[in-house]
Amino acid sequence: MRKSVCVIGAGPSGLVAVKELLDEGHSVICFEHAAELGGVFRSDVGPEESGAYDSTMLTISNYMMTFSSFPPPENQERRFWSAGEYRQYLHDFAEKFDVGPTIRYRTEVLSISKNGDGGYTVEVASVDEPGERVAHRFDAVAISTGTHRVPNHIDLPGQDDFGGEITHSAHYRNAEPFRGKRVLCIGIGETAADVVNEIAQVSEECTLSVRRHQPVVERYPGGRPHTNDAYTSHLLHSVPLAAATAVMRFGVKRNRSRGRTKAIRAVAEWNSKNKYFFNHFLTKNEAFIHRVVDGTLTVNASGIERLGKDFVLFKDGRRVEIDTIVLNTGYIEDFSMLKDTNIQDVRRLYKHMIHPDLGADVALIGWARPAAGGVPACSEMQSRYFALLCSGKKKLPDRVRLQGLIEGQAAYENEVFMGNPGLRTLVHYNHFMIDFAKVIGCSPWRPAVFLNPRLVLKLWCGSQMPHIYRLSGPHSDARTARRTIMSVPSAFKAPEALATLAVSLGSRALIAMGLMKADPTY
Repeated sequence: MRKSVCVIGAGPSGLVAVKELLDEGHSVICFEHAAELGGVFRSDVGPEESGAYDSTMLTISNYMMTFSSFPPPENQERRFWSAGEYRQYLHDFAEKFDVGPTIRYRTEVLSISKNGDGGYTVEVASVDEPGERVAHRFDAVAISTGTHRVPNHIDLPGQDDFGGEITHSAHYRNAEPFRGKRVLCIGIGETAADVVNEIAQVSEECTLSVRRHQPVVERYPGGRPHTNDAYTSHLLHSVPLAAATAVMRFGVKRNRSRGRTKAIRAVAEWNSKNKYFFNHFLTKNEAFIHRVVDGTLTVNASGIERLGKDFVLFKDGRRVEIDTIVLNTGYIEDFSMLKDTNIQDVRRLYKHMIHPDLGADVALIGWARPAAGGVPACSEMQSRYFALLCSGKKKLPDRVRLQGLIEGQAAYENEVFMGNPGLRTLVHYNHFMIDFAKVIGCSPWRPAVFLNPRLVLKLWCGSQMPHIYRLSGPHSDARTARRTIMSVPSAFKAPEALATLAVSLGSRALIAMGLMKADPTY
């Protein structure tokens, strides 16, 4: 079954959606607002647009940010790419799979509406000539405009009285505008960790206001040579959440007093203030902690009472004079271009992508953000599934079953990620990928794999890179996938793997006896 499909957005999620649809033989047109592919990673981002800053280093390693069909250059070490390196990767990806000819640049999508006789009408206009509107008809639509498009400008008490500048980190490019100023930064996440780190080094004074001590994971945990995502293994995933939390608390307590460096001890001190470590999005970047250690950054977690003309008053009574405020407050979702359905919560969608009222012909690609792991990997799985749905090779469950699956998914995510109730895109990487692999039919755990014990060991103890889902299933490339998997070292040494397995088996025994809380069902 060949369909005409519209993909909106040529960022990482849109590019992989186009590639997977082309693999299935569909006719694809991709509308992109900018003049270049890459989304927030493109080089032509304007000063008022959301984009990468000058010094951006990814918080996910090259092997977790790449797509399973196009791994990093052979034998490249596992490391964090810069934004420029990832942008080049996306261009290389588009060239390899001939994605470029499908993209219509400088095109704004105005609306998507359902046709009475089937399919969808997508109304667009040229960015350069907005008055000239054109309507296109498609059989199906994939929306891949991204979660980092509309900055969330929060209202602060007393904001109208403040005489200084208020800006959002979406527009941050470097710290020079803040040199010599007294800066209040609000919120901490992965981007904020870098932004706050850089501002604190050049400002006269820098204060960080947070509502909670969001769990922090070092880029290279414990100073070891493995990136933090090297630990997204099936082995570690087998440890129940209650046991993992207990082990983490023990490690934090030990590192607070016995950590080898001041930074390790400071990270542990920060994490000790949040005992529900795994119930949050994990900030996989400890950069700002170094500024706490050297005294150039002050943290206040009491909350903001109000702003004055040139000061902030915190709820603990502390008053700090400030010139500028930087909001690290994330983004809001905007699906207003979709006219037939009001989507307010992506957890009310099947796999964070399909609304029951719209069915298989409209998909959101890119609204699954793992607590640990990469968005591109999740988007690739969504794209593979959507392409198969368009081809008729896969079918959605019936309406009752579909609604039940959505409810179960939402209940799981609401419970597990209770620490960030407002971050609705958040998913559990391992569960999300493993379950999707079953739906698509690309799980690596097939009888034939056990003929290769070394590969089995890598699959079990190594990081759950997206490439393991190209060993089998639709459009598989077993040779390349196997070579990639075997080239990346495991973070677990044999004694550590055995100890982790012992914790997993022991805690499961305690759960069976009713002595430990079981994980919620995904």
